[in-house]
Amino acid sequence: MPAKRPDVRERIELLRRTCEDQGPGAALETVRRALRDRHYLLVARAAELAAGRLLFGLETDLAAAYRRFLDNPVKRDPNCTAKGAIVRALVALDWQDADFYVHGLRYRQLEPVWSGTLDTAVDLRSSCAAGLAATSYPRALVELVDLLYDPEPHARSAAVRAIACAERLGAEAVLRAKALAGDPEPEVTGECLVALLRLAPDEALPFVAAFLDAPDPVIRELAALALGESRLEAALELLRTRWEGQPFKRDADRALLRAAVLHRSETAFDWLPSVARRGDRASAELVTVELAAYRTAPGLRARMRDALTERGDEGLMAEFARVW
Repeated sequence: MPAKRPDVRERIELLRRTCEDQGPGAALETVRRALRDRHYLLVARAAELAAGRLLFGLETDLAAAYRRFLDNPVKRDPNCTAKGAIVRALVALDWQDADFYVHGLRYRQLEPVWSGTLDTAVDLRSSCAAGLAATSYPRALVELVDLLYDPEPHARSAAVRAIACAERLGAEAVLRAKALAGDPEPEVTGECLVALLRLAPDEALPFVAAFLDAPDPVIRELAALALGESRLEAALELLRTRWEGQPFKRDADRALLRAAVLHRSETAFDWLPSVARRGDRASAELVTVELAAYRTAPGLRARMRDALTERGDEGLMAEFARVW
């Protein structure tokens, strides 16, 4: 009676152990053999090892495995498990085949679910966007624009991040246009604002600041958070000026404080304890809780303790003791 073949979990564990015991050259050959396997889970694990160990020389093997799983993909590679891992590996290995990534940007894999069908290739398209942006393909930005209008918001956000890596002026123009046009998911617009402040901080600052007056309160908050995350001194000054210009603080205005916390600069850590000292109670409580994430910053704990001691609010002091 022939010996029973190990199940796929045992084979994956054997692959992992074998690669751990081998040097780069032998591991490369072991992973190459695994990439030729028929089981999508084993191929996915082999691709992860290729990426994690940066096994250069496997790019064509990875691409060949990807193409195999395009045949009857729902059955042979459910949830794009193998193909997704392969694309992530090729990106990690800095593969420069733009045609491969362009094809991936357009790939859909609709699989049956109880309510109809689900596209399981969203992460694959997102990885292809990152890979294409890292190539020297002159039409990369043109191809990435299409992904900005993908049906899936996760893919649209990935397109924003990839576009931010393209040629600067073209990328800035595209991202401004997308931010102004808006998106059904506000977070995609927020990604545009964050990307713009990284791409062209000085030029984008007034553009992003204008979204603090957007009709949608979610967009206003995302704009504030983008300003805070930028860590630009001018952005913090803008947040502080706007906060101090509001005579009656509303919950929506406190997004400015959350943004200032994200700035995590010495200037921010000097200003925010003063809000805890003299601001309205809701704002003081927010600062007390939110700043606790940076409790290890030099001198911040002492500044907050002194501010709350001067305020004399026992409830806030108890909250400080709890979260700090």
